Amino acid sequence: MTERTITTPAEISDGVRAFAATLGDGEAQFVPVQPAENAIEDQPFYNVIVAGDGAKPVFGWLIWELTGYWLEAQRHAVLETAEGLKDITPPIDNEAQILFVRDSGWEFDYLNPQPLRKPARHLLTEDRDVRQWAKLADDFDMFKFRHTVFKGDKSEFVIPEGKDHRRMERLQRDYNAAARVALAK
Repeated sequence: MTERTITTPAEISDGVRAFAATLGDGEAQFVPVQPAENAIEDQPFYNVIVAGDGAKPVFGWLIWELTGYWLEAQRHAVLETAEGLKDITPPIDNEAQILFVRDSGWEFDYLNPQPLRKPARHLLTEDRDVRQWAKLADDFDMFKFRHTVFKGDKSEFVIPEGKDHRRMERLQRDYNAAARVALAK
């Protein structure tokens, strides 16, 4: 089985362009990662609001690639400075740059934060097993979205015991099985 990781795409390929066209303002660009001193990992909205220095928060989408399988996006925020855009949120996997799509029509509501739903994945292959794996990943993301609540400035995934807990276990089991089949090729 080949080890795959989800990371910043290496280039703005035709697949990336097609996916970016469905998000926000529709154009992807690489943005350098320059973590701010007191920035918190995985909290881009709060990092950009407290950054100051006359920089302006820019909201949009961060694009990730599971190489050879699919692209996915998550809501993100960067700063616009006199020198251009920069990502001040500490990277999870030591990325030096991110792939960002500006979304001029959306802003994070700091006074009433809500869980953020991810868009469906953009497949990079027509393989039937990968399609099944991606569908299960989308289903699991939707399940997490429905069970995420905000507590203060943090989100929390809350699953009550009973039927929903069993559904989560079944989703995880099916997702893991589909991943093993797709990755074994």
